Amino acid sequence: MQGPRMPLDAAGPCDGEVAGRVRALMAQAMSTGDPGVLLSLVPQFQARMHKKGSVLLHQGAVWDHAFFVERGLLRMHTIEGDGKDFSKSFWPGGTMFFPLTPGMESEALAFNVSALEDSVVWSAPLADLRTGLEGKGLWEPFRAELLGRLLHRKSQRELDLLTLDGKARYQKFCQQEPGLAERVPLVHLASFLGLTDVSLSRIRRQIKKATQN
Repeated sequence: MQGPRMPLDAAGPCDGEVAGRVRALMAQAMSTGDPGVLLSLVPQFQARMHKKGSVLLHQGAVWDHAFFVERGLLRMHTIEGDGKDFSKSFWPGGTMFFPLTPGMESEALAFNVSALEDSVVWSAPLADLRTGLEGKGLWEPFRAELLGRLLHRKSQRELDLLTLDGKARYQKFCQQEPGLAERVPLVHLASFLGLTDVSLSRIRRQIKKATQN
């Protein structure tokens, strides 16, 4: 999918302006799913089709690439020693992800990234992304913006698990991510919400029944 492209000149001296341009770049990429805004910075990005069920990143591996989802849906999840699978996040088209800290680059991955749908995902070596963004003065603002968003989502999810019951957590997810609620398989959505698939199925039936009355 192609959308309007943003010219990216060298960053100016004003941190506020740089931060604004980073947010605008991210908003454009996320809303249009247009890889062109990234290719203008890092020509090394290449697209690949990942079939439903394929694994892009394996738990225990080294993470040294940046990824941009053009279309489709990915899931970040962990598999515990007893084989239980827990969903941590869902990444639809327009999502970019890469190691945000030195520890993420050097340590073995604590999660998997798998395709829930047939997905087109662009990838490039992290070193190339860093070089391309540094050349525009955007690497640190870009990394800081994504890290801030990640920490906010993580803390909000932890708060929801502590303060909201299962029904309220599901309803909040549907309000915030209406397009994902129907795309994510029940078992994976349930584990993300801290529920069993049986509990989530019951909650869905209760909500459906209430709306029909």
